[in-house]
Formats: sequence, structure tokens, C-alpha cells
Amino acid sequence: MTSAAEEWVPRRYVLWGSFNGLAYVPRFPPTAYTLLLHMMSEQDLGGLVVATHDELAHGLALERGMISRAMPHLVAARLVTVVRRGRFQLHPMIAAFSDPREQQRAIKALSRDMRLDVGDFEDEYERRFQLHLDEKARKAEAKAKGNVTSITKPTRLKPVR
Repeated sequence: MTSAAEEWVPRRYVLWGSFNGLAYVPRFPPTAYTLLLHMMSEQDLGGLVVATHDELAHGLALERGMISRAMPHLVAARLVTVVRRGRFQLHPMIAAFSDPREQQRAIKALSRDMRLDVGDFEDEYERRFQLHLDEKARKAEAKAKGNVTSITKPTRLKPVR
């Protein structure tokens, strides 16, 4: 017989994961580490995290803007891939699986340039993050010059005669 308290406890499946991938985490801001650990605790099998920036912020008691500023660090480090809005994929070297063989298959399926243990992960992170900052600066400069096209299409009104 189960108690009433046991009925309200959410059941979580036991997931297998290796923390060896965390050896390849570069130095980035503390908020990015916090976000990464939170995403690791919220992931589904295979490392899929289904949450918007607002939901991640709420789960960490942070402002949404802090999540938006931390996420590019995780993406540049190749620890998180943005699948689409509200869906993120953790790198197989830090993702949770139902057994170790599944993780090994996922890691073997990675291309050489996506592996964390090949090359200098710190240099790669810095290079990718600098590309992000350069693109952000280019967009801000274009916006300041007025060279940015509107996202919304202008409505075509017919003149009234």
C-alpha cells in the first residue's frame, strides 16, 4: 500500500550519464555553468531539454536576459545545440542515456569536429564565441546605420480616390 505522499512524488526514471565530458568545459561566466547544470538536471533521454528561456529562467530564479546572455557561451563551447525555440540538445558526452552503450553509440556517431576531446576545446570555444560577438556587433552597426530591413512585410494599401 502506498502512502498519500508517495502518490504525489513525481517519478523520475534512472538515467545513465558520464561526467567525463565536463572535463572539456571551458572557463565561462558562472551563470553559464549554472544554466548548464540546470539543463543537465532537466534533460530527457538522449540530452533533449524542452524549455523556453522563460522556463529556464524561472527554474533558476533568474531574469530571462541572464539566460539569453549565458546560452551563447554554452553553444560556443558546443555543449548545447539549439534545435529550435524551446528545444535544446545537450552534447552526447554530457547527456544522459538509459545505458552506457547508447551513449557510446551517440559519441561514435559524432563527426570529428563536434567531439569535445579532439583539439583544444578552450581555443575552439574562444574562437566560436568571438565569432558570435563579431556577428552581434555587425548587426548592431547595421541597425544603427539604418541598413536593417524590417522583419515584418509592409502592408500594401491602395490609395482611396
